[in-house]
This record gives sequence, C-alpha cells and structure tokens, in this order.
Amino acid sequence: MRRAFLIVGFNNWGKTTLVYDLFGKQRFLVGYGYRLQRDVGRRFTVESHSNDDTGQQRYIDLIDKRVRKAPADAQDLISVLCPSREPTNDACRILGSPAFQPFDEIHLLLLRYKWDLHAELRIGDIQAYFSACGNRRLRLHVVDEGVSGSDQERGQRRRTQAHDIIRSVLSE
Repeated sequence: MRRAFLIVGFNNWGKTTLVYDLFGKQRFLVGYGYRLQRDVGRRFTVESHSNDDTGQQRYIDLIDKRVRKAPADAQDLISVLCPSREPTNDACRILGSPAFQPFDEIHLLLLRYKWDLHAELRIGDIQAYFSACGNRRLRLHVVDEGVSGSDQERGQRRRTQAHDIIRSVLSE
C-alpha cells in the first residue's frame, strides 16, 4: 500500500520546519529516499515546499516529479499542504490531481496551532472542507494536542505526535 503524509497548516504555520525536524535535514533531492530521525523501518520521498509557497500547478508538478522518480524503497511521500480554497490554489483540486493518484491513502496531519500559538486551525471547518472534496482516500489526524511549555517543548511534542501518527499508520 502506498501512502502520502501531508503536514497541513496555513502560511508560516511551521509545516516545513516540522518536516525538517522529522528528518534532521533541510534538503531533499529528487530520486532519493530519506529516513525519519526516529526510524520507522522505511524511507520516504520528501517534498518540503507547499502550495502556499509555489501555487497550485507548480506544487502538483513538484509532487508529480518526486512520485515518478521515487526509488523503489521510498514509495511513500511526506510533504506539506496549505488548506487553501482559492480559485487558483485549491487543496481539494490538488489532492484530486493525477500527482496524488498513485496513493492508496492520503493522511493529512492537521497542525492545530501556528508555531507561535497566535492562531488556531478551525479543525471542524477543515474537516468539513476536506469531507466535501469527495476523496475517500483522505484520513485526517490532529497534531498539537496540548500547548503548554516553551517553544522548544512544543516543537518537540509536535515532532513526537507527528512521528507517532506516521508510525501508527504504517503499522496497520
């Protein structure tokens, strides 16, 4: 089974930073697989740019290129996604694009809070939006349950929660 794991939040939410922290690196080459710092027994294809960085079509093209050139031992994807509903940058259209067709499941890891706690994702609205997409392969998970502590403690908790969700899904 092939899976995509997408870290979901708005611009400057900490999505890419979480990917960097999960892998312990900031550069991911096309055609290579990468292991999480806390290994889960497999490698991943990684795209650290989001549709809020690149726009809808460029993001789809980046994902498509990574998926087509993924090594045999890195068929699962980890990337980031902004839940944008803009006419030219719509997350539902992105997830329904041919770039995401190879995946049997698409797991959306919703970042409840912006990294600095100045904003909170309206989880109910996001769940309703993605439910309306009609994409039966989508699975939603909430990251950031618990906001106490320093920036460093919250970042560690966010990494641990995201890692545990990925590990749990892969063990099913």
